[in-house]
Amino acid sequence: MNVIQRPRTEEFCGTMQDYIIDTDITIRFAVKYGGKVILDEEYVPDANFQVKVRKLGKFCELALWGVWCAGETSWQTDAAGTFTFLIDGQEDTQSYVMFSRMQTKKDAATGGWLSEVREKVTRLGAKEYASIVLRSGEKVVINARTVSGVVESKVFYTHTGERTPVTLNVSPERIDKLFPTMAGSIASYELVRGSDVMKFLWDATRYTDMQCFRYKNVYDMPETLTTVGGMTLKGENESDTGTMWGVDRKFGIEVKDEYTVNSGTVFLQSDYKLWHNLINAQEVQIEADGMWYSIIVTKQSYEREFRRSALKAVEFSFRMADTDQNNLIEA
Repeated sequence: MNVIQRPRTEEFCGTMQDYIIDTDITIRFAVKYGGKVILDEEYVPDANFQVKVRKLGKFCELALWGVWCAGETSWQTDAAGTFTFLIDGQEDTQSYVMFSRMQTKKDAATGGWLSEVREKVTRLGAKEYASIVLRSGEKVVINARTVSGVVESKVFYTHTGERTPVTLNVSPERIDKLFPTMAGSIASYELVRGSDVMKFLWDATRYTDMQCFRYKNVYDMPETLTTVGGMTLKGENESDTGTMWGVDRKFGIEVKDEYTVNSGTVFLQSDYKLWHNLINAQEVQIEADGMWYSIIVTKQSYEREFRRSALKAVEFSFRMADTDQNNLIEA
């Protein structure tokens, strides 16, 4: 028996290498995670005397998940972990696997910020989150820059404990408080971990209609987007009609209002990656009066022109996941 290909020591689920094993006999293949055997099967070689265990990353993905950020920092201990692979009862290798719903160009060995972009636009009143895999002792430094070019730096977070993805609350209000001498004049800020940089461009325009959405991106990490192009409501309900005492009445009324929002001005081509993530996310929420409510995206108008300066607005419709919450969204 000879292992031709195996998972690397660090992997994303979406790009995890298959197992390819040269053998002329049936083998037993097993996977352990969290101290438990989660897969134990026998494999028979094909006509080329090979066993191929395909889509192993998709299997590992079932054991991983991210959570919403609670407070200023959240450890995403369930979004990544070490999987042990055994052949005929003997350990062959271990791999630190990170959640990814789709294929990615990221190098799992170097990690980096768990987002599809390295630069995004933020606004006062928006919530912002940034996630990255950190080892004990690693630090995240934040650099704030004013319009006039003044730069201040501070250590934003120092990690202690095991290697794990960490989600940081990097909302504009928090950054303003962190740099009191620059409050109200910050034009951009950067999160830096070694050579990995995540930049936020501060749009200082005051908008009368802004909605903030958060979603789980392809790495199952919390990420947000704001719309400033307005929101409309189309009322709708479903019910049964019956007669009581000779009078028709509605019974079992279920409100199914549909909301439509417009992104407003799109500033960066990379913004379209974020909108694509949101529209296709499994979990999306809208903020209303400081609370988050789950929604279901029902329709979309998403069109992107590559390598052109034309940046078209994105529009999508949604309904409340819990129909009893339709009275909680206000303009």
